[in-house]
Amino acid sequence: MTTIWSRRLRRAGSAGLLILAASLPVSGAMAETIRMWTFLNPAGNAPREKALAEIIAKFEAANPGAKIVVEPQVWDQMTPKFLAASRGGNAPDVIWVITDLLGDAIKSGSMADLRKLFIDKWTKEQVADYAGAYWDQCAINGKQYCLFTSRNYISVIYRADLLKEAGIDPATLTTWDKFTEAAKKLTVKDASGTITRWGFGQGFSEAQADPQMMIPATLAEQGTIFEENGRARFATPAGVAGLKLQTDMITKEGVTPKQAATWTPDDLIEQFSAGRLAMYTGASVRVSSVQAKIGADKVGQMLWPGNGKKPHSPAVMAGWAVGVWSGSKNQELAGRFLDYMTGPEGDSIWVTVGGQAPTLGTTIKSLASYFDKPGNGYMTVTTEGARDFGWLAPIDFGVGGYRQALNKAAQNVVVNGMEPKAALEEAEKEFNRRNNR
Repeated sequence: MTTIWSRRLRRAGSAGLLILAASLPVSGAMAETIRMWTFLNPAGNAPREKALAEIIAKFEAANPGAKIVVEPQVWDQMTPKFLAASRGGNAPDVIWVITDLLGDAIKSGSMADLRKLFIDKWTKEQVADYAGAYWDQCAINGKQYCLFTSRNYISVIYRADLLKEAGIDPATLTTWDKFTEAAKKLTVKDASGTITRWGFGQGFSEAQADPQMMIPATLAEQGTIFEENGRARFATPAGVAGLKLQTDMITKEGVTPKQAATWTPDDLIEQFSAGRLAMYTGASVRVSSVQAKIGADKVGQMLWPGNGKKPHSPAVMAGWAVGVWSGSKNQELAGRFLDYMTGPEGDSIWVTVGGQAPTLGTTIKSLASYFDKPGNGYMTVTTEGARDFGWLAPIDFGVGGYRQALNKAAQNVVVNGMEPKAALEEAEKEFNRRNNR
């Protein structure tokens, strides 16, 4: 493959308020404080948590007088909680919004226009540095409501040492048939016939659901999984074929355990780290944490196989849209903090400390030698994928719950014996009902 250059996250109770000093340019002698909600705990040991702590520490050292109150939240509850707090007039000044609910947050009027706060002060070159799908996702009617950080590309994570041992080059897995054959080769049995290592791990849990392989397979054929009015478009021929491909890994090919029906992303990481999975569906933002467990040189990420027409299928991209609450009394200060956290220095810290793919084109150039180091290749793969083989869920209408609905469909096939078409028709009906469509 040619590259462009050579969750469950720690839960923090509301009582566990963490106050950290942050430095920002402050006019006048009076100190100011801003509150930020994020799923990261800067006192934690995960790479992204360390990155956030360093970003805050650099602000403190350079600009005494301003403080950031970091209030860690449960990631999948944070955005609904923010929308409720905004209506109640007590939301945090800086908020991390989940992609699925970004449209709801913008339409509610809860997010301030960042152009007025700081983007209008940028040069044309600075604006161009952010260009891409993530920037466009936040730009509506001439206003910029957010900037993305912790960009996520969800595809196949693999054990580089195990694939090398089996003589498999991940760059050659450009069709579903090749991928399936590789998964079979990587599945290992002991003398009694018991499988001790599965070729491909998947997780169909409805709790903290990651998108599974049927979505890229479907997107490769029909480009979207929604109608123009936001109704689900799951039970199509492409969707049925995609769900069958996904569940056949359990019921026919024997490369994924039936426990996948209840596995969460954390379960997959645990099994993978223990050597019981050779590959699994996973998120790029957590690769660095997995590498910390078993070694950077043992973990890689590949793009999804293609459909025979294109070498790779579109992967679901996600991330966190960070914005400023429109009701904040400290919007200017909050904007300056956000400007730094997502700017060149902050982006460099997210990459080198947090193990995240770069946001800015200038970061790609300035850290070129860093990406060539062993274990950092996944960043180049995911950045190429985001450029050429990525898909962001639309925000024109709320799509919250689509991953859960599709995971439920997979459960119905594997556990309850439903036909894929019937399972997807039920998923469509439930998704549309929940979203009033």
